[in-house]
Amino acid sequence: MKIWIIDDEEQIQKVLKIKLEKEKFETFSSYNTEEWDASWKKGERASVVICDIRMPGRDGFYILDQIKKSDSKCRVIMITGHGEKQMAIQALRLGASDYLEKPFDLDELVLAVKRCVNEYDLMNRLEARVARLEAKKPSSDIYESKSKSMKEIKRWCEVLKRESGRPGVDEPTVLILGETGTGKEVLAREIHADSGRANKPWIAISCANFSHELLESELFGHEKGAFTGAQTQKIGLFELADGGTLFLDEIGEMAGALQAKLLRVLQEKLLRRVGGSSEIKINVRVIAATHVDLESQVKSKKFREDLYHRLAAVVMKIPALRERDDELVEIIEFVFKRSFEKRGKTFSGFDATSKMDLHSYAWPGNIRELINMAERAALLSEGSGVVESSWLGIPKTRVPKTDVATVSFNQGTFTELRDQVLTQFEMSYLDSVMKASQGNATQAAKLAKMDRSNFSKLIRKYKLA
Repeated sequence: MKIWIIDDEEQIQKVLKIKLEKEKFETFSSYNTEEWDASWKKGERASVVICDIRMPGRDGFYILDQIKKSDSKCRVIMITGHGEKQMAIQALRLGASDYLEKPFDLDELVLAVKRCVNEYDLMNRLEARVARLEAKKPSSDIYESKSKSMKEIKRWCEVLKRESGRPGVDEPTVLILGETGTGKEVLAREIHADSGRANKPWIAISCANFSHELLESELFGHEKGAFTGAQTQKIGLFELADGGTLFLDEIGEMAGALQAKLLRVLQEKLLRRVGGSSEIKINVRVIAATHVDLESQVKSKKFREDLYHRLAAVVMKIPALRERDDELVEIIEFVFKRSFEKRGKTFSGFDATSKMDLHSYAWPGNIRELINMAERAALLSEGSGVVESSWLGIPKTRVPKTDVATVSFNQGTFTELRDQVLTQFEMSYLDSVMKASQGNATQAAKLAKMDRSNFSKLIRKYKLA
């Protein structure tokens, strides 16, 4: 990861370069805005920019503005002089990720840089994920679906988009439910992009990644001296997201005491930093997501009922990939085709074994797993474009096709194993009866003693025609 240091003081540059290079970061520097501007216009880029606000000529705000206009993923850390907190807060509102007040601790600088590098990496991965789910327009394919649940999500998105244009009306909180890998954050970003807050900050955080104390500080900020190690004031994510959207992923992992504080912020639109005494007014739209059953958590007293109802003004449940059986074939083919096209290769379908493997798989990782599988297959393909089973990396712990009688509970849940066995049977039976009738579907339906229309549906489902 490249770190760009912009400061007119040579000694500061030298100290920062030594410290960051010890942490295995690649660094380069500019001594003023004009020098940085020339390099930037030539296409030089970095993951994180560390920039002094006060410099001869144009100041650090010019650099921040140019970066935000041309590279929204680049994270910016602003350096301020002692007693210039108002300038720091202004920088944060204009899009800076963090700030450091001189004199600052070098270990604190490293932590800020690492935090920004993680944000940059997350932005890259999210951008890639959204791009993979694109078709004719950004992110639209996540909603194009035959399933009732996905159509309901699309309907809610249209309602939220329509209502966001009403002046003076608060946009409702949204709770997105779904297993890991179903695309909850992609959906949340789409809701933000279609809202009246689209040009305001979008900030995402996973509540599962932090302890109670750290999450409280991340969300609400803290004052200097609030706890051991709090050497400077920290602006929390709620303040940074002011006017925009804060996405709280894995909200079900939040501790009870923090749930109470979050509820008050949502109700009163006021927060108090850790260790602080003053109330700060905020205007933030919250979208929350979780893979756990929050209603069960409420019943077992692990999640506050009042907070649940406050979050669940609008609830969207993204179905697991295995639950979209009526369109699973189309989804798989679409994702594989896109992955092959990205590499300039032709996708020509699946061989018989890979087709069986794909349709009998339970997809525990959902869309995310499917995308990774398709990318691996596209990498390995070098000839006909027909996907081979060995490229998929599907675990071989599934129920063996010819060993149904020995199915054991430790191989999976009842529903997963039942669906796998049923899929295997249907594909194998239909394939054999179609071969026996030499591809004549009408004759095959008669041999199978099945209704012609039902037989045709199954043939289309497994692409056996």
